[in-house]
Amino acid sequence: MQLDHKIKLSMATISILASINLSASSDDYVRINYMNYTESGNGVTVQAPAIEVNKNFGVDYTLNTSIVSDSVSGATQVYTDTTSGASNFDSRGVVAEPNNIKKTDVDFSDTRTAANFNLTQRLKSRDEISYGLNYSYESDYEVIGLNSGYLHWLDKNKNRSLNFGLSYESSTILNRHDSVSGASKKETSSSYGIEVGVTQIIDIKSLVSVSLFYNNESGYLTNPYYNVVRNTNEITEESRPQSRVASGFNINYTRAITNNITSKINYKYYSDDWDINSHTIDINNYYELNNKFTIGFGYRYYNQSEASFYNGSSTYFTSEEFASSDNRLSSFDSTTIKTSLDYKYNKKISYNISFNKYSQSTGLDAVYSNIGIKYKF
Repeated sequence: MQLDHKIKLSMATISILASINLSASSDDYVRINYMNYTESGNGVTVQAPAIEVNKNFGVDYTLNTSIVSDSVSGATQVYTDTTSGASNFDSRGVVAEPNNIKKTDVDFSDTRTAANFNLTQRLKSRDEISYGLNYSYESDYEVIGLNSGYLHWLDKNKNRSLNFGLSYESSTILNRHDSVSGASKKETSSSYGIEVGVTQIIDIKSLVSVSLFYNNESGYLTNPYYNVVRNTNEITEESRPQSRVASGFNINYTRAITNNITSKINYKYYSDDWDINSHTIDINNYYELNNKFTIGFGYRYYNQSEASFYNGSSTYFTSEEFASSDNRLSSFDSTTIKTSLDYKYNKKISYNISFNKYSQSTGLDAVYSNIGIKYKF
């Protein structure tokens, strides 16, 4: 089931894919990882095993591949007519008594398989070009994407670089209950993104990077599983604009505070034409106890404003073209407390475990953890 909150709250799985894509190094290795995400109450549970392989071909090419298969289950709250016993789909078009219209839990379960392929090529100048392909499939949602990047060194000592990135994704969504015909219908959407950044080594202990990004989505951006209620007491399918333009910037600062303590600080600003503006502060600190153990501790704060067409109160929508009661489009803030432990068993084998606690001002609480093993070959 392609629920917005299933996608966004599977963020731990997404972060695994993101880190896998960016983790190309000089080592040849295999990494196996398992992630578990659990919300409080009758919320979402995600279990996601993943495998990653990184292989160098000489000094000029590195191939990084990964596969993640996650199993998602739980419930989401959707407006329904509680007297009819109808599902969230069958309630659409029903004019009900106000006291009988309530948000009720709708159970769901699904599996998703996602794969990433990334090839990095190093030129004679040692500039780098990357080529990427990603694919994700679940029962009613399919995504295929392409991305490329270019890293250009601005000085011979490699203290400063320019980074360029392009991405494109095409999605197919199965709307099982089209609001007009009531039948299943395939919808499509697409998006492309651009990012430009610069990285500067300040001294032997610190570096900073700044990037600007732009993203443009178009097509079917509505979530086919959510309902809204009009002031006529009619339950209808939610409706979102068919385009979304976003932009913002990232600032990253890394510093070795001592020989065994490193701190990484990130700030991200995001703004789109749905009137959502967000701020993210992400701080991660690592302490090397010895040549075998490294402890990590981090804190993430997120804040966003609500979309212009969101209404989560008891006041129903009137004749607005766009309407959603999905509280992930509401105004909220969240915090995440992160801990991790890395253990180098020997020169070839290392282990990693992490635990994270997520809290949102809407009342949503969750914990997610990762455990992994890495083998260098």
